[in-house]
Amino acid sequence: MKKTLLIALLAFLLGFSPAGAAAQPDLSAEAAVLMDMKSGQILFQKNKDKKMYPASTTKILTTLIAIKGGRPGDVVKVSREACQADGSSVGLQEDEVVRLEDLIYMVMLSSANDAAMAVAQHIGGSVEEFSRIMNSEARAMGAVNSNFTNPHGLHDPDHYTTAGDLAIITREAMKNDIFRKYAGTYSHQIKRNLPGPVNGIPQEDFVNLNRMLWPGSIYEYRGITGVKTGYTDEARRCLVASADRNGRELLTVVLKTEFSGVYADTASLLNYGFDSFKQVVLVEAGAAVGRAGVQRGVEKEVGAVTSGEFTYNIPVNATIPVEKKILTDDRIVAPVKKGQKVGTMQFVMGGGVIGGIDLVAGADVDREPFFRWWYGAVLLAFFLLYARSQARARRRRYTLRKKRWY
Repeated sequence: MKKTLLIALLAFLLGFSPAGAAAQPDLSAEAAVLMDMKSGQILFQKNKDKKMYPASTTKILTTLIAIKGGRPGDVVKVSREACQADGSSVGLQEDEVVRLEDLIYMVMLSSANDAAMAVAQHIGGSVEEFSRIMNSEARAMGAVNSNFTNPHGLHDPDHYTTAGDLAIITREAMKNDIFRKYAGTYSHQIKRNLPGPVNGIPQEDFVNLNRMLWPGSIYEYRGITGVKTGYTDEARRCLVASADRNGRELLTVVLKTEFSGVYADTASLLNYGFDSFKQVVLVEAGAAVGRAGVQRGVEKEVGAVTSGEFTYNIPVNATIPVEKKILTDDRIVAPVKKGQKVGTMQFVMGGGVIGGIDLVAGADVDREPFFRWWYGAVLLAFFLLYARSQARARRRRYTLRKKRWY
């Protein structure tokens, strides 16, 4: 009965829009997600797990892999295949030499497919190998409903993702400060060294296609921090965006809508997240929450502390009961190092687990000296051997007496 009441309370609160809060978004997009950047909590979703074409939002993963696999100053020689890429491009020339960092700016700001190809070939050696890396990285993050066949997002029936997966990938990318720099840059200028003359003036000034970053634009959004636009005929307009207000950052994914709709939907989602939810701290980092047993240590227990802060979003003006469950490892053997995992803390609401964090040792625990934890076992072994030998001796004496008797 208690569990049923908690579930009913949760359902009521999550469906309740307090006075002054934004109404639930009515979106034109076919699929969308609103996520808390810090915790990964989903605050709103529409067709979150539906297979969709990502278009150039693909380049979020491309850029993250480039950052992890290369160095900003790497010199990249552009191949003929790269400069012949279809779709949006910045006119890279065959044998043009460009720094990896400048290629990434082209990818993230101008959504250049030729630059994305050059990046993929530099990092993976080939588009095929780079695509394999993309899929491996995505699955390692938990984005298991996606498949990538190229670094730019040009249409391929086998190149797809979901709004949920794209949120997971972007959240991981935004943990990287270098990625954040590219994702949140409005404009960038480079000096190009072309291998030969070209028609017209080479493009050296690049402006981010995400109009939410444009100062003074009708689409400008206060607190916007990134991240990437996308468009193909099949995917239509797509946008992954993030914004921060008072230290609280939200992430949105909007897939398959039209031009103005992609910005209206994104703003609607962000407003809903900021206005309708509050972030509560369920436990602080470093909080002492219990003790874990230690085998063969100078101390038989060690303090268990939280490895980090855990936050959760709930509707404004609402209070939802959360139960904390502490689970410590009963197989910890000394020595124990401070910061070593010794258990977990789970947060349960409405009968379901909403998240958890690691518990770690609050101090070192040395191994008990050899003579203190072995001597008992050694003495016991000697005693058993002695007792056994005495028993054998008694049996022999008994046998000899018996023979003499007969």
